[in-house]
Amino acid sequence: MLGLILGVFVILLGAKAFTEKGIPLTKEKNLTGTTAKLIGVICILLGLAFVADGLLASLNIFRLVSGGR
Repeated sequence: MLGLILGVFVILLGAKAFTEKGIPLTKEKNLTGTTAKLIGVICILLGLAFVADGLLASLNIFRLVSGGR
């Protein structure tokens, strides 16, 4: 379950890279441009991996609880 939540937050952070404001670094500074987009793509891919891992773990737990093999 934690993987799902973490994955969604990382995907949302990666999606911020494609906005005008970019990825927030500090209160006053944002990462913008090509660098932000590259980091955004990496964040989105990492987030998708977290979501996939979280889904597989949740399905395994559900299978064990329901008495499946």
